[in-house]
Amino acid sequence: MSDQKLCPTCGTEYPLSERFCPRDGTALRSASVQADLLGAIIADRYHVMKKLGEGGMGTVYLAEHVKMGRKSALKVMNPGMNTDPDAIARFNREAANASRLNHPNVCAIYDFGETSDGLIYLAMEFIEGSSLTALIEKDGSLPAARCGSLIHQTADALQVAHDAGIVHRDLKPDNIMIARTRDGSDLVKVVDFGIAKASSSDAQKVTRTGLVVGTPEYMSPEQLAGDKLDGRSDIYSMGLVAFNCLTGALPFPAETVQEAMIMRLTDRPRTLAEVRPEIAWPAEVQRTLDKALERDVAGRYQSAAQFGREFSAAIAEMPATKAAEARTQVIGAAGASPGVQVPPTRVNRASGATVPMDAVAAPAASAAPAARPGPAPRPAPVAVKKSPMPLIAGGVGVVVVAVGLYLSGTIGGGATAGTVGGGEGTTPATAIDSLTVASTPPEGGAATDAGATRTTPFNRPVDPAPRQPQPTTGGGSTTPSDPQPSTATRMASWVRVLDVAAPSEDDARRILNEIEPVFGSLQGNLLADGWFVRMQAYTALGDDAVCDAAREVARRHYDATRRSVAQTFRDKACS
Repeated sequence: MSDQKLCPTCGTEYPLSERFCPRDGTALRSASVQADLLGAIIADRYHVMKKLGEGGMGTVYLAEHVKMGRKSALKVMNPGMNTDPDAIARFNREAANASRLNHPNVCAIYDFGETSDGLIYLAMEFIEGSSLTALIEKDGSLPAARCGSLIHQTADALQVAHDAGIVHRDLKPDNIMIARTRDGSDLVKVVDFGIAKASSSDAQKVTRTGLVVGTPEYMSPEQLAGDKLDGRSDIYSMGLVAFNCLTGALPFPAETVQEAMIMRLTDRPRTLAEVRPEIAWPAEVQRTLDKALERDVAGRYQSAAQFGREFSAAIAEMPATKAAEARTQVIGAAGASPGVQVPPTRVNRASGATVPMDAVAAPAASAAPAARPGPAPRPAPVAVKKSPMPLIAGGVGVVVVAVGLYLSGTIGGGATAGTVGGGEGTTPATAIDSLTVASTPPEGGAATDAGATRTTPFNRPVDPAPRQPQPTTGGGSTTPSDPQPSTATRMASWVRVLDVAAPSEDDARRILNEIEPVFGSLQGNLLADGWFVRMQAYTALGDDAVCDAAREVARRHYDATRRSVAQTFRDKACS
């Protein structure tokens, strides 16, 4: 360890007993260099677990808060940069700018400070995913539908920054991280606001006059020229990112960076068709990119959100996107095209495959190899004496059909099923938290104990938003229209909105109103997540009910980190 302190402004060394530079009043920092922080505790609260990456300014580690158990990406400035005022200012600015932005698509900043031995650190959200650069390098280009979603989310994040008067100035695929939500969809996180500037703040003008900062391949023409920037510069960069995402290339072909920079100031960008002529690009997609890449800022999109909306809408109209969406739609009897006969099917219990009923029911005409899994063909009917067994079998069949309908979703999941069986006098069956089978009278007979039902518990979670009963058709089957999102989907959405550093009060009130009607029906992991949502919402609102919610999260949640956070909160705030 060095026995000297260093002034970051003038570079003069002083004894450890000194705290400030006598010449300029700057706080002194330790001159020692700590090469490896693995296993160390930074600022008495961040346990360094793993090195994630290293750059010119600093090193990024995976760290865990020793009391809360929350993982974070800890960026530590290289000790050698402590004497660079511009580097320190950029570090400070990244913390100040990003901490002002509260949005699901912006990487959250948790903490910022300096340790007693002079280490400057920045604790931010740890994103488990890869950068857009890595995805493009792996696949060459991404499917249009995925690009539309990624650019739309990126535009939403930039719009929040622009509304706060912040220009990113270094938007590129490296700074767009792609995480995954619980349902497997992409979640964009925009990172690295280190060279972002508040467009109306003189306090942030720390860049030397005439110095161009950013990544040259994604700079706007006005940024290359050293002109004053606003949010429209980020929109130009986002247009370049969108073009690269769709084609795997940039619209300015050049062998050197300098040549590409000159072309951006003088030439028009290549079109999508010029780079990828094998794809039929709609005119509307090209129009949105042309407007985003307009050299004159006045002719460009004036807001990032508008570009994101129009670009994703144009992508959605591409034939390939529509075909992909069509493959995911479930077509019922009511949604089938006129004149198209959909053969009845059944599920092979042995293999789980769905096979046509006629392939199962048809008797085997000759010995043939078993190419398709399924039940053995039924033997031809044999004439036998009549007995009371058909009546018994018929009663068992009603129960089996009802169970099959329930398990297939016709009368399960919280929806009103219509009828079990068909014909006059059939009693409707409604799915609740257990299977309800209606008693059906024998043909031609009167119902006995008309209101009686038999209930078999299946411990199946209840869908909190039941759909209205649909009219029945021919054989008593129903086709639901406009299905509501499942409880799991809605819960994932609520958790995603609230599981941020500082959720808004409006979001907290809205989600509390939405979850209240269904809370009593939650079970298992959904109930645990429900208590977590309540805890986060009550925290945002400063409601005393947060202590009860934290107690339930600490007691029942399946995620150890959230249990630990809830327990720590209770110990500190609810004692």
